[in-house]
Order: sequence, then C-alpha cells, then structure tokens
Amino acid sequence: MVASVGLGTSPATAVAASRALGASGPVPGTIFVANAGADGNGSAGTGPGSITLYRPGAGGNARPEATVTKGVDGPGSITFDALGDLWVANQLGSSGTGTIVEYSRAGLAKASPVPSVTISYMAGSLSFDPSGDLWAGNGSTAVEFTKSQLARSGAPKPVVTLSPITCSIGFDPSGNLWQGSSADSLSEWAKAGLTKSGSPAPKVTISWSKLKAPCKPAFDRSGNLWVASYFGTNTVEFTKAQLARNGSQAPKVVISSSSLSGPGDVAVSSADALWVPSSGNNTVVEFTKAQLARSGSPAPALTIVGPATGLNWPRAIAIEP
Repeated sequence: MVASVGLGTSPATAVAASRALGASGPVPGTIFVANAGADGNGSAGTGPGSITLYRPGAGGNARPEATVTKGVDGPGSITFDALGDLWVANQLGSSGTGTIVEYSRAGLAKASPVPSVTISYMAGSLSFDPSGDLWAGNGSTAVEFTKSQLARSGAPKPVVTLSPITCSIGFDPSGNLWQGSSADSLSEWAKAGLTKSGSPAPKVTISWSKLKAPCKPAFDRSGNLWVASYFGTNTVEFTKAQLARNGSQAPKVVISSSSLSGPGDVAVSSADALWVPSSGNNTVVEFTKAQLARSGSPAPALTIVGPATGLNWPRAIAIEP
C-alpha cells in the first residue's frame, strides 16, 4: 500500500489528517474501490488492477489515502468479514487463474500489505452469510467456504455448491441468498435451502424490464434491497415487503443518473447512503438517504472523479463498517 502524501507533509502526517487510516487499520466509513484495470473480466481499463482507499466523505479529485496492488489481479468483487478484514475476488488477471485473497484490517495500515490468505478459486462475486461463511459466485454456481477453510491458504473443496447461479450474489439480514441475474431479474434462495448442494428452485423471483443485468444486491438497515443496472443507468430499491412477492413489479424507488455508466456494484453506508462505482465514467458517486427517498434524477451528493483519484475501471465498492 502506498499512502498518498500532500505537498509539504510527511506520510504519517498525511495519513493522520485524512482519518482514513489508523494504527489498527482503516476507520469506519473508509471507501474501498476495486479497480479492474486492464486485467478484469470484460474491462477496458489500463495497466494493472488495484484497490484504492478514500477518506470518509471524499469527493472531487481526491487522492487515494492508500493503494493496494500486491495480490490484486483483475479484482471483480470486494467485501468485509465480521472482523473488518478485506476479501478480494481476483478474476481473469495476468496469472490466468482466479484467486480469493484476504487482507487483515491491521495489515491494511502497513506501508505495503500482502494477502494473509489466498484461496485458489475463480470468483466474480463474494458475500458473507450471517454465520461468517464466505459464498463465491462464478457465473454458473455459488459455493460456500466455511470459516475454518478460510483460516489458511490453499484450494479447499466447497462444502456447498448451488447451480445455476448466473451472476452476482448477496445476503439479506435474515441470511437468505439473493442473486442479481443477467436475465434482468432478482431471485432469492431461503436460508433453510442452503445447507446442501443441488439446484433448488428459488423461493422468490422478481423481474422488471428496466433492471438490465442487476449486479450485486445490497441491503440497507431496514432490509430493503438496492441494486444497479449494469447495462443501464438506473439504481433501484425494492422494499422488504416487495421482496416477499414473486412476479414482475416496479421498484419503489428508481434513481436515474447520467453519472452512472456500467455501475458494477453498490454499497450502503451505515447512514444508509448509497455509493455506486461507474466503470464507464471512471467515477464513484454517493447519493444520500434523503435523495434516495423518492424516484428522480438527483445530482450525486459526492462524486470522486479526476486524474489524481487513481480510479481505473472501478468495478466494485465497499465501505469499512
């Protein structure tokens, strides 16, 4: 990791002033962005991929407070475990093989962190269930690795394999598995059906013609689902009540923005603000909770954009809990 340093300041002073990094790791609210660069699956960036960190509330031509490159190879998904350790899914990188790597929270405060665990598995989507097991989606299946399997590097055999899971995955607060599909729909598999391998039918499937390949679902504190349309410019909300019903239904809230082009992911902050990376525009934007209360085309409250940002085909985002 290379800390960003302002003119006339030492690295220690710059990091302390940013409030993005402390002695024990990133502070709550730190923004993590996975940049696929030229290595990610289907990306059009330049050079190697990276993970860039920005201070809470960053906007404009903000320099990353730190940049992680070691062990990063075409990152397509990032997420945190219960301890605040960062997990990264490396897709079709220069190595030609996929990996899932972990960076400890404390290790991210070091000058040049390296992965503490490397799992040999090709994944494009990652999500932890409430018990702390990691689920990885690869475009055809979703597999489960237990906490004990994640404690050391290697090539563990998944304990559960579900198919077909065609796109990205995420868990709701009750532990049900949701999939964002390339078929412009969202599907739920109930927690009770996740204990053994197979091809179970989803409990709920929601469709809407304007979803346009919804990417990884994210949930706010009320259990409402937010998702972005990768082949569109919409970010939408389905309420917890809507998620209990099958069939075609319009979202409660539709946020349309010219600032979004190829939004590959969404992240909900502790304040229920929504952060969205736009790979096509090479930007990251934030909509506040108040802006998300109704449909419309609000200007983002914050936009990270510019040559100093280090953004390079941003594909995924996570907010330090």
